[in-house]
Amino acid sequence: MLSRVLEKELIDELRTLKDKISEEEFIRVIAHYDGDGTSAAIVLAKALIREKKKIHLSYIKNLDGSNFRERIEEYPDTFTVVVDAGSEQCRFVPEKENLAILDHHFYQKGSYKALNINARNHGIDGTRGACGATMAYIASLALNEKNSDLFPFFLSGAIADKQDIGGFSGLNVRLIEEYGQKYKKARTLNLEGKDMVESLSYSTDPFFESISGNAENSKKLLLKAKVDPNRKAVDLTEDEKRSLEKLLAVKLISQGVGPEALVYLETDIYTFPGIDFSSKEISSIIDGNAKLDKNAIPVQFFLGDESMRGECVSNWRKYKSRLIDYSYRAFKELFEESHLRYFYAPESEMAGSISGLLALYLAPQDKPLIGFNVSDEITKVSGRAGRKLVNKGLNLSVVMRSASETVGGSGGGHDIAAGATIPKGKESQFIHAANAIVKDQLDPKAAA
Repeated sequence: MLSRVLEKELIDELRTLKDKISEEEFIRVIAHYDGDGTSAAIVLAKALIREKKKIHLSYIKNLDGSNFRERIEEYPDTFTVVVDAGSEQCRFVPEKENLAILDHHFYQKGSYKALNINARNHGIDGTRGACGATMAYIASLALNEKNSDLFPFFLSGAIADKQDIGGFSGLNVRLIEEYGQKYKKARTLNLEGKDMVESLSYSTDPFFESISGNAENSKKLLLKAKVDPNRKAVDLTEDEKRSLEKLLAVKLISQGVGPEALVYLETDIYTFPGIDFSSKEISSIIDGNAKLDKNAIPVQFFLGDESMRGECVSNWRKYKSRLIDYSYRAFKELFEESHLRYFYAPESEMAGSISGLLALYLAPQDKPLIGFNVSDEITKVSGRAGRKLVNKGLNLSVVMRSASETVGGSGGGHDIAAGATIPKGKESQFIHAANAIVKDQLDPKAAA
């Protein structure tokens, strides 16, 4: 029961949302475009369809104030639910009453009429303990406890948001304990794919330098570990798993990774009745399609359209191949500042994924990493860092918001991962401001 998982105040907010939904025949859902947001969209779409509601589902990438207002005003008289975004942005539509937010990011308080349900308002860590799909899942449970079977897609979003690193915590783990016990769980290598060669050569999380993206080197490593290349990761014997894990751990250590990346070598993998893919694979398929602007494909597939299966998997492989290639290229072209590093991503929507991969697995751990994605009119910025820097005082949400505002943009997110949108051509000024803010956060005595 949801009452065993949530405090009364949060349940009351969700019931208010339920009442608003019950009054509507047609509901618009706007989700953040990434793997977490798209997983959340699947949860809400399934739950609302079960309530016999007509829905319109769309996605949002650019979260600056003017763009957010423009998206909301596309259907000004329609009740709209924004998931995995919106708490920071609802101050830009302060007059909107037919608007509900399900979010987990840091945000600035403001005056508005929207129903803003944010995990952080209830003492829940929105960086590690609740993601967008978490918020969508508890909203679906408030509609009907039978929606507990949407658990795989809640888990998918949490994995896509990297909230499983080091084990789940906070609200996520309470939901897993309450609703996940009926599913099969195995502690195994954090890999995915049809066989072990694909699992290693397409692996991006963890990322193994010279193995990820290289099928021949993957085969050589498997031969050394005495592992059948045709087996799946979940089918390895304990001896095979330990032999391969030892070699992969040595590889990660040689890359200089931090502890959070090393523990990610092994994780809990869930399997679900009626779904051919594991929890890791569901998350990766959804995220990969979303990053290629193909959000509708996994949504259709996981809503029951089997004809989308081939395209889902094909897009997953395409995304993985691009991410691996672009990450190697970006790693060779990092620019150095006194308190941060940065790079330019070669393709739309890839900066965040590349930043996360480099920050965890390839780049030195002593500075945060910022990626730029420059388009015709705007530049999207993605920042990532290790938990060691966050524990020292780094807050990338503040860095992104403050530095972007100095150049006429906007930003925010989490302490460990955040983003911004700035005017094209302002990248150098942004870096100068961000570098100074990071310096102040990590070395406040010097700033004083």
